Parts: sequence; C-alpha cells; structure tokens
Amino acid sequence: MKNKDKIMDDQAKRIEAHKALYFLREHPAVNNDVMGDSLFDGAWFHMSKCCKRGKDEHCKRSMTIHRGEKGWRRFKDRFDKELEDGESKSLQSIYLTYEEWYGEPWVFDHVEYWYETTYFAFSGNPFHKSEYMDYKNWNRYGGPEGGANTFEDMLIKCARQVRKAFGSFDHEDKRLYLPEELANNKAQRMFHNLKFENGSRLSCPLKRNAEYIDVNEGLINLRWLKWFVETDYCKKNWDSNMGEFRGFIKKSEQVPKSRQKILDRYK
Repeated sequence: MKNKDKIMDDQAKRIEAHKALYFLREHPAVNNDVMGDSLFDGAWFHMSKCCKRGKDEHCKRSMTIHRGEKGWRRFKDRFDKELEDGESKSLQSIYLTYEEWYGEPWVFDHVEYWYETTYFAFSGNPFHKSEYMDYKNWNRYGGPEGGANTFEDMLIKCARQVRKAFGSFDHEDKRLYLPEELANNKAQRMFHNLKFENGSRLSCPLKRNAEYIDVNEGLINLRWLKWFVETDYCKKNWDSNMGEFRGFIKKSEQVPKSRQKILDRYK
C-alpha cells in the first residue's frame, strides 16, 4: 500500500505542477507570448548540485564569509591580515573554501531547482496591429524568486508566488476585456470567408472582418497593469515606477475613433 500511496502522491504532484505551469504560461504579467517559450517568457531557471547544507558546488572553491557572522573568529587573524586601508571592519569579508569553513570536504547530496521571474509592462501602442510583437516594446521588471528540491515543487511554488504578487489572471480573463468588445466579437467573426468542410478549414485567402475588434497581448497586459498598480505589492515594491506605469496605462485609454465607433454600438 505504501508504494501505491507514493505513486498516487507523485501523480497528484505532477498534475498540480502541470496546472502551475499553464497558469504561468497564460498569465498576462509574466508571459506576453502564449505560443512562445516552453516554460514562460518571464522565467529564469537553474539547477544546482548541493551538499547536505544546501551549498552549491561553487562553494567548494570559494565562500564569502563576513566579519561578525557566527564562527568568524576562528579566522580573525586572516581577517585582520586582509583588512585594507580605509576598509570598514563591519563590512569586511574574506573568501574561504568549503572545507576551510566547515572542516570537511563538499559532498554532493541533492539537486535544487532555482527560479527568478520577470514581469512585463507593454510600452508601445496597444492599438497598433503589430507593435505588441516587438520585444523592444516590452519593459521587464524583477518578480518573485525562490527554489525547491524538485522540478514540480519549483513550478508549484513559483505559481503560488506569481498569483500572490500579480493576481489570478489569464489572457482570456473577462476582466481584461470591455463588455462592448465581448458583445461585438460574439456577433462578429474575425474573417468573413472562414469556411469548413467535414471538420477541416477550406484553403482560401482569408478576408479580414473590419468590424471585428482585436484585443492583443499588449492591450491585455496594460489592463492587467491598471489593476496591478492599485495593489499593495506594487505600491510597496514599485512606487518609484508608478509614473512610468501610469504613462503606459494611459495609452490603453486613448482609443482610436474607428474602434470607439464600433464600441459605441453596444452601449
């Protein structure tokens, strides 16, 4: 029964990790290209071989030890010898090998999975047909970071932090669409001559419907950003960027007349 329970637990963990991955891939803050990267655009990912103390293998050769931290007095003579003229003792640090500091060699014990996230703010014209495709128009900002002892736990932890910081959103979230846009695009097809036969689309040049309203990733991101700037997390961590963010958001409110004319039909 124990083996069966473990298999069930492993399967449940993988399913949770799968949901976490797709939450990250579909979030308008951390992934501006839902058809892109196999993880998500705002991901930095690293696997690290660690010892029983959680120190990675780079510590074999060099560890930074600060004057004043627990155990530093064992190396007081070295601290004093390496103190440079004008250097503050309270800020001094020296480099030691793992074996020097811990008195035993570094030995591999486990792998840790580390991540950093980036969130995006679109700086281009959200009503232009292609500016959202240009990566130069996507400003990057540092988001949550952390680590775990398995790949699945890493994804789950990352998703939880992203949800806490950036909200529970996806690119299809109706909160990111105007009611008029939803009503219009329910009544209008994107292409006039889109035809199917026996479940397959007939091959022919597609004719764009001018009455259909595009809501691209740039506009969706800015509507998410409008929500984000009112959160405590943003006010606490990104107060110095508020002017910049509000400048981006303002672009999403400068609706072209041709678009507004269509929207007004549904008011």
